[in-house]
Amino acid sequence: MKDKPTGSPGRVRFVLGAAAFLLLSGAAFWAIAAFVGDGMPRFDPRLVAPRSVALITLFLLVYFLADGLRLYFVLRALNAPVTLGQIMPPVFVNLFFSNITPLATGGGFAQIWYLQRCGVGVGLSAAATTIRTILAMLVIFVSAPLFLVLAPEVDIAGSSGALANTIAGVIAVYMAGFLVLLLRPAWMVAVCEWGLKVLQRMHILGQERHAAWAEALRREARSFSEGFGRFLSGASQLSVAAVLATLTFLLALFAMPALLMALLGLEPDWLTVIGTLSVVTFLMYFAPTPGGAGFSELAFAGLMAGQVGEGQLLLVIFAWRLLTIYLGMAIGAVVSLQILRPGRICT
Repeated sequence: MKDKPTGSPGRVRFVLGAAAFLLLSGAAFWAIAAFVGDGMPRFDPRLVAPRSVALITLFLLVYFLADGLRLYFVLRALNAPVTLGQIMPPVFVNLFFSNITPLATGGGFAQIWYLQRCGVGVGLSAAATTIRTILAMLVIFVSAPLFLVLAPEVDIAGSSGALANTIAGVIAVYMAGFLVLLLRPAWMVAVCEWGLKVLQRMHILGQERHAAWAEALRREARSFSEGFGRFLSGASQLSVAAVLATLTFLLALFAMPALLMALLGLEPDWLTVIGTLSVVTFLMYFAPTPGGAGFSELAFAGLMAGQVGEGQLLLVIFAWRLLTIYLGMAIGAVVSLQILRPGRICT
């Protein structure tokens, strides 16, 4: 894989993505403030008390470390020659790129590019980042509908039952596609190659590019299937560790709002907050905006309005996004400039 171009068109796209993220997030906060009548979030000194800072820091350390460990253990299960020190930087690179690209598509590509510099093949790194994502999706795709079924008092879009049925249908489609790719990669390749042929007939894709893309598609699909097979048949302790790291990462992410509510003197139902965040995160997978900006804040507000005291909803939402997203993005922007510049060698 060649280095990505670093010319002005790429920088412009990144700037536009970041601007869209900020504008959509700001618009969502304004809409929530107008709807609940709380005004913009007001600073509460209880969030910066020594005990609060210690607990928030502990949660963030677990959150970021578990995020890195879930990819590290997957790569080690695939026999990739990486160290934990090499894996932590792309954690923040992923946070940055995922939140400035539609459907969070950029983070995985940026990590693959970085891992290629660390000596991990494109197919192997693509399999690792995909497996890492699938593990998280499996947890979310199971917990979200379970929460809606077990907590019928939570109502979204008029009917939690209707939403649960929709989620179940989407899960079935995703799992079917995943199983086809895993067990019958040739079928998935055949469908994609048919699409490439259609593009060629429409003169959108040239013959040489069509041949190159088709060959790359067959190679990467085969590599992914073999990689996932190695993950399942490899060292069981590494696979289990990857699953446990994924669970820890998601638990820290979903529990953060409950921690903030507790620090503000509320008495949150931790299980309800964690379940609610699993639904919000599930819905974010389908938000077309960069990093789910705007959508995530509105979805959180709609679900949590009855659980947060008046005047504190916007503060909890802002602090939640600040700690779990904005902070990681800021670190990711700095890290990306350092490790993704042309000629930089992975150490």
